[in-house]
Amino acid sequence: MRKRVLNNIPRLIIFALSIFWIMPLFLILINSFKPYNEMMQHFLSLPSSISFKMYLETWKVFDFPILVLNTFIYTILTLLGVVLFAPMAAYKLSRTKSKLSSVFFILIIMPMMVPFQAYMISLTKFTSIFKLNGTQLGYVLVNIGLCMPLAVFMIHGFVKGIPKELEESANIDGASKMTVYFRIILPLLKPILATVVVLDAIATWNDVIVNQLIIGGSKSYMNIQNALYMQFSAQTSDWEHALPGIIMAAIPSLIFFLLMQKNIIGSVTAGSVKG
Repeated sequence: MRKRVLNNIPRLIIFALSIFWIMPLFLILINSFKPYNEMMQHFLSLPSSISFKMYLETWKVFDFPILVLNTFIYTILTLLGVVLFAPMAAYKLSRTKSKLSSVFFILIIMPMMVPFQAYMISLTKFTSIFKLNGTQLGYVLVNIGLCMPLAVFMIHGFVKGIPKELEESANIDGASKMTVYFRIILPLLKPILATVVVLDAIATWNDVIVNQLIIGGSKSYMNIQNALYMQFSAQTSDWEHALPGIIMAAIPSLIFFLLMQKNIIGSVTAGSVKG
């Protein structure tokens, strides 16, 4: 009996931590159905009635179709840029054994080691030199640059587990370097690329700081999270519309994560076997 209790302690701890982490999301969900007065007076209680009135109002007030379209475009273009360039860079750096290659690799992953707040002002000034501030192109390019270090780092480690004999055999058969990369290496990178896609898609979809820095207050170019954040200031806090907006903004990324969850597990398993 005592042994069974001891074995169940880790499960109870995990369950308690799960409740602790999910509670804020639960409170956002139940309060998104409440009018402002009820929300302020009975924040912890369940809504007296379920109504989607505030969701419909939020959809119109925030001009959600435009925000969804902007965020979707930013996410897709960022993923295309990362998936196109990160595997190439990681593969070349992994297979090139030289001091210069090591230096380039360190330079690429260095932004991961430095807090974004330490260089965000310099980044904004740099983009302003090329007239990219306030433009969608500028935001996409900056986002791709910020997502590249982690992607290159992950793919670089994965490539090390791919036997070089596969490439050597293809070279003996007359395959060019481009053929080897696109027909042999790239298909083998699918598991780790799936993980990179999920991480970068969620990061781009939920981004606030970078969108504010590059896009600023231009409503026609904002993403969802920036538009929601702009509803809070020292003068006003539009909780009635912000909470339904948070729920609607979280649904696409949650669905995407659940659909891609198996791919993430598969990439981790594949990486552990290769290592």
